Amino acid sequence: MARVMGDMILLPDGNVLLINGAWSGSAGWEQGREPVLTPVLYRPDNGIGSRFETQNPTTIPRMYHSTAALVRDGRVLVSVSNPHAFYNFTGVLFPTELSLEAFSPAYMDAKFDSL
Repeated sequence: MARVMGDMILLPDGNVLLINGAWSGSAGWEQGREPVLTPVLYRPDNGIGSRFETQNPTTIPRMYHSTAALVRDGRVLVSVSNPHAFYNFTGVLFPTELSLEAFSPAYMDAKFDSL
């Protein structure tokens, strides 16, 4: 799937999480369009044609100036978005977003607790 302004995180299991961003446009000054709400997991050890796996979507558009960071417990902290010259919270297509979310990769499932 197309994605600009996204974030990529190398996960402890060797996979790569692609998260945040937009389908089209460019960074800043209200140019991003069509937020990509569905994270994608890239599994480099899988065969060609089965390396990309979509994950559960978010409902919060995070485009320009978004961030994602791996935290010590294995989750990915996903935050913010500000595609504007200033902090615009109303009256724009994609308002400034200051909330935080935690993305839990599959390896966080309780069945892996012993590992």
